[in-house]
Amino acid sequence: NRRARKAATPAGVKGSYYFNENFQLSTVIYFGEELKDKTYLRYNAANDEIEMGESSKQKDSENILLKSAKVNAIINNEEYKLLPHRLKESNYPVIGYLVVLVDNEKYSLFLKRKKVFMKAVEARTSLDRSFPARFVDDVTYYFSLNKDTPLPLRISKSNIRKISKESGSKVKTFIKDNNIKIKSSEGLIEVFNFLNSQ
Repeated sequence: NRRARKAATPAGVKGSYYFNENFQLSTVIYFGEELKDKTYLRYNAANDEIEMGESSKQKDSENILLKSAKVNAIINNEEYKLLPHRLKESNYPVIGYLVVLVDNEKYSLFLKRKKVFMKAVEARTSLDRSFPARFVDDVTYYFSLNKDTPLPLRISKSNIRKISKESGSKVKTFIKDNNIKIKSSEGLIEVFNFLNSQ
């Protein structure tokens, strides 16, 4: 797909569309098969697109990866999949890229990195602060049980025990005995791998 895109944010806007502005040598998976040709990709977290380039030194891009559930990308050892997911439990699913952290029939774990645009805010009084127009980071974890549509994961020990149901007491002990930091990707991956082993 073609989509003209300048890497630089508009004048007067702080921040970036990207968590990593560099194109990286990456792998495209098409209908479950890795394409032999390597390509340079980067994830545009403001527009939820994967941009395609021809070298790591490239700044702007006119091409984006085809947005299809049959086309995945591995960028910097992370697999990006276009998946339906719910922003809240009661919402209709939206389609967007999630990074796969744990993929299992029982418990799966995903990560969504977004750049959210915030409008400029003018100070109304001398006690208020002004804020320029900017992009702010928004990182959310999602989980899926039995391959259902992923839901946002509220990160707390009590909530993880709740979603792990009959394994709740075991996961509580596992987290405590191994001193796992559940607010990190590494810690959550350990917990979800443990749940899948039960």
